[in-house]
Amino acid sequence: MNVLDRKIIFVADLFLEDGVNGGAEVCNDELICLLERKKKVKVIKIHSQVLDSIFINEHKNEFFIIANFMNLSKDSKSSLADKLYIIYEHDHKYVNTNDPSKFINMNVPTRSIVNYKFYKNSFAVLCQSKIHAQVLQKNLLIDNVINLGGNIWSDEKLDFLEKNITVNKVIDNVVLLSNNKNKGTPAALNYCKKNNIKFEGIESCSYEDFISKIAVSKNLIFFPQWLESFNRVAVEAKILGCQLTTNSLVGVMSESWFRKLKGENLIPFLKQKREDIISIFMDLYSAKDKADVSNKFLKIRVPKITIITSLYKGAEYIEHFMKEIIKQTVFDKCELLILDANSPDNEYEDTIKSYLKRYTNIKYIKMKKTLSVQETMNLGLEHSSGKFITLANIDDTRRYDAFEKLSKALVLNEDIDLVYADCYETNVPNETFQKNTSNGKLYEHSIYDFSKENMIKCQPGPMPMWRKELNEKHGTFNTDFKFAGDWEMWLRCVKTGVKFKKILDVLGLYYLNPHGLSTSNESEKERFSEERLLFHKYKEVFGERVFNQFKGYFK
Repeated sequence: MNVLDRKIIFVADLFLEDGVNGGAEVCNDELICLLERKKKVKVIKIHSQVLDSIFINEHKNEFFIIANFMNLSKDSKSSLADKLYIIYEHDHKYVNTNDPSKFINMNVPTRSIVNYKFYKNSFAVLCQSKIHAQVLQKNLLIDNVINLGGNIWSDEKLDFLEKNITVNKVIDNVVLLSNNKNKGTPAALNYCKKNNIKFEGIESCSYEDFISKIAVSKNLIFFPQWLESFNRVAVEAKILGCQLTTNSLVGVMSESWFRKLKGENLIPFLKQKREDIISIFMDLYSAKDKADVSNKFLKIRVPKITIITSLYKGAEYIEHFMKEIIKQTVFDKCELLILDANSPDNEYEDTIKSYLKRYTNIKYIKMKKTLSVQETMNLGLEHSSGKFITLANIDDTRRYDAFEKLSKALVLNEDIDLVYADCYETNVPNETFQKNTSNGKLYEHSIYDFSKENMIKCQPGPMPMWRKELNEKHGTFNTDFKFAGDWEMWLRCVKTGVKFKKILDVLGLYYLNPHGLSTSNESEKERFSEERLLFHKYKEVFGERVFNQFKGYFK
């Protein structure tokens, strides 16, 4: 089938003809009309609750646009996984509350993320505004996000708006009277009461009556209670010369054009924006693969990353380690520091030197005396030139995009200092992430979302990534600890308010090495002694409940 002969299957919870006149339904209807009338594409509308695997497979060669999908079944999502579909995102269906704004800095905890694979597997996720796209991307860390930066208005609606621009203002303040709790009517009423502001209410009415009311008003008082992906009313008010008293949750306010344009100047802009938006949909519709539309996806620039590897008696792992580490998708943006703590195993130096000849971003430093892991790590920090720091133990391995994903999480979450993810655990050495015998078993310490209470385990685990400035502010690894130096470092940071974040993915493979420093039976007694000391020293981090829960164990 020629790609341009495909039908579009448009999926939504509700359509305009269902009697729902919300912004999403209006925008969907405008888009469908443009696709059918202007682009001559056949569009089949189907409710999300009706869509099933039988229908999906019968239309497997068609192009699916998934708009609101609260009623889409798990089975339907799975059936779409290998089909061509895009998500036309109207809100925040990657959050179980449908609202990221309730979380600090809109950082959604891993436990509250939903539909992750559905977003990741889509050909593209189309967002309504800059902040809408940024918040979605920083929480999902997917690279198929497009910011449309606008909505669609028909010529008829724009003409009606234009006719009302010069209407005299006879009302000082208006408030939207809505039963939708997200629209914030109680907050607007409280604001008016607190500030002794007289207002008139606008109840549910036709579009024409609504615009006529806004047109004669000087100020619209509106305090949404969730992150509005766009908000058409804000744009319409600005066209009509109606001021907006609101909060920071109006998505369109993040767009530079909204801050620059007003009144009649917005009309031609919105007409051009409509053409730009429909062109994006048509480009996606006609694309053969993502390479055809890669210039439309939001790019995240990754800074230099320093990879610190402490090496001591690692001859049996070094070849596998080197072969795997250079496969990292952003290895060209990394520097690999291999710090040899005076290991007696010299036979692997030829292996390392062969890589040094091929990669200028690999550095090998061999000490003249045996250093502890903490001393070696601090030496690595001293020699590091990357903005981000990560560890790479020679007996562990990573998913090939692990460094890329972790670094993007730090780039997009400016208030977070350290990120980590789940990793599988294996008892077999020199396995790859792609082919291993873990059977899905996860490394225990990193399972839970970050919290002070959960730091009873060393949550960052063996594969964290953090900002170098963290060490500049909070010091380096404590060389008094031979085994629990990383736990001490992270507890010290958490105590002073440093923020960690767990991202939603499995990015590594941890080898439970029976001869490892932190896992061997020989070191168990000394290791426990250090952990007990830290448990009591940082009991205020864990809190009283957790301290009482574990004090018997650390007795």
